[in-house]
Amino acid sequence: MDILRRTLGGLALVAAPAAGLVLWDRLSPAPGAWLINRTFRRGDAAARATMEAYVPDGITGRTDVAYGTHPDERLDVWHPDDAHRNDAGADDTRRDDITAPRPAVVWVHGGGWVGGSKASVAPYLQILAGEGYTTIGLDYSLAPGARYPVPVRQVNTALAWIVEHAAELQVDPRRIVLAGDSAGAQIAGQVAVLSTDPSYATLLGLTPAVRADDLVGVLLHCGPYSPERHDVPDGLLGWFTRTMAWAYTGTQDLEAPVLREMSVVAHATAQFPPTLLSGGNADTLTSHGEALRDRLTALGVELAPFFWPADHQPALPHEFQFDLGLAEAREVLDASRTFLTRVTAG
Repeated sequence: MDILRRTLGGLALVAAPAAGLVLWDRLSPAPGAWLINRTFRRGDAAARATMEAYVPDGITGRTDVAYGTHPDERLDVWHPDDAHRNDAGADDTRRDDITAPRPAVVWVHGGGWVGGSKASVAPYLQILAGEGYTTIGLDYSLAPGARYPVPVRQVNTALAWIVEHAAELQVDPRRIVLAGDSAGAQIAGQVAVLSTDPSYATLLGLTPAVRADDLVGVLLHCGPYSPERHDVPDGLLGWFTRTMAWAYTGTQDLEAPVLREMSVVAHATAQFPPTLLSGGNADTLTSHGEALRDRLTALGVELAPFFWPADHQPALPHEFQFDLGLAEAREVLDASRTFLTRVTAG
């Protein structure tokens, strides 16, 4: 499903009767962020419907578990039911004891930093949990109510809480994979950099919650990994992009230092974890994914990239990975299974 196309279409419908907010929109990102958040909710509901048919039986979990003191600091955790065994990958000995600690996939949801929720990716995490993982979806505070670097700090806090409560969550704290989509992929990528590069952690004023060796992989879909880039599109899509960035960073200055500080491309090092990276050929953010692909390749990071030629049909939009009716989305899911098996095997 073309989530971005649906979102922009929804924005046009919602914005039409809101012409009176134009002046306010020029003074603050709040009205634009509200419109974007509202339309993301519509897209999230449609995306969940396409994934739910692929959720296996025997998945259990808990929702809205507090990992911090702020009301937004909540997580959902999913894993195979103790009485259920998924035969897929039965040759993997780590699945022999269904109650043993499992590798964890910790997912940061997308939504342009101003919308989305852990519920939007819950079916996808349930699908991955069926492979024998503990999967965890995180909520974090949204812009413009909370601005950068609050979500980065919150994800780091969540990782610390997960490690502290590993036994309770049936998590092996030595085998954690950090994942995300869209804006969540940018946040996850940034947390992966601070977890593997002490100098970057110092720059952000954060103490990494996980040891570099324990972050065994990163799985990233269609994120803005290089926000310091100036190739903002024209028209409604450009307004969409600028509004989200303004809401999250508090500035409309495309030269602002904070944009480079956020950049995964600019700060990734050779210690960056093995990565699965994907983007659609009809997604404007794929240029960011290709830039990260090129950077990680140059650094010698283990990489599984999934991109398609510009003329590929069907055209693959932003977050096509969640439309499991697409063969390409199922290809990325199958590759993710293979990737997770490999990086968590140790």
